[in-house]
Amino acid sequence: MRYKKLGSTGLDVSVIGLGTWAMGGRWWGPTDDETAVAAINQAFSLGINLIDTADIYGFGHSESLLGEVLGSRRKNVILATKVGLRWNNKGKVRHDLSPEHIAMAIDASLKRLKTDYVDIYQVHWPDPEVPIEATAEALLECVESGKVRFLGFSNHAPKLMNEFRKHGQFDVCQPPLNLFERHAEVGVLPYCYKKNVGVLVYSPLCRGLLSGGFKVGQEFNESLRRNDPFFNGKVFERNLAVVAKLKEFAEEHNRTVSQLALAWILAHSGVTTALCGARKPEHFSENVGAADWKLSYAQLEQIEKILITSQI
Repeated sequence: MRYKKLGSTGLDVSVIGLGTWAMGGRWWGPTDDETAVAAINQAFSLGINLIDTADIYGFGHSESLLGEVLGSRRKNVILATKVGLRWNNKGKVRHDLSPEHIAMAIDASLKRLKTDYVDIYQVHWPDPEVPIEATAEALLECVESGKVRFLGFSNHAPKLMNEFRKHGQFDVCQPPLNLFERHAEVGVLPYCYKKNVGVLVYSPLCRGLLSGGFKVGQEFNESLRRNDPFFNGKVFERNLAVVAKLKEFAEEHNRTVSQLALAWILAHSGVTTALCGARKPEHFSENVGAADWKLSYAQLEQIEKILITSQI
């Protein structure tokens, strides 16, 4: 495993991290806790020390699962969670970054995680109904109380992040980025690089599309992929054709297409960690193999040529 400094935090984190959205179940279909625990343990054994979760994942289930698994290993783990999506007993979700909710949510997360602090507390999505300064003050109180070490943002544009910097602490950013979805390259990554903000990339395999495990005509049971345009119709067929070409390139270098996709992420200046979701132990053995693959400029050009000629 390879490790990097997370922006200006001083934290040394693994360049491959564990994302636990799928372990929460619900949007990803049924999940098996025993297998998920085995996957977490496998991640630890391979040198992964960064785990990312959120209170909304499985409506607290992902955090609770981690709380049961971490135990005495907590002190060796960089633990990140999120706030800002609130649910009721009927499963209805809404945005809420009010000071009242943040104060309640951090305590609930700590209880589920069975810890007295989290290393990184991230705003999950913007909430236009709450003034930025009010959210900033509430988050700073979490830091001052010792419940949180560093603060971050997921799914925020540079303009919003810059506005928040006027009112509060801001250490980490978590955008989506993969070979099919590259919006972060335009604004978010340059901004974070300039400000020395640590970057944790999510969806590096595009909901599994870049794993190479799907085929034309495949049907999906889980609602997340079933309702995703990337996994439907002609777009899905085109994407699979691109993955097939990328797979050929990867095999020429004795690698898998998943490792290629992750190495491409890690080649970006300013990116610290690629967060990989997994519900089975074997997923991590392959993903960690990308940590030592530093793509050359010529290889990156070849990958870009594949994408361009495929008209992505």
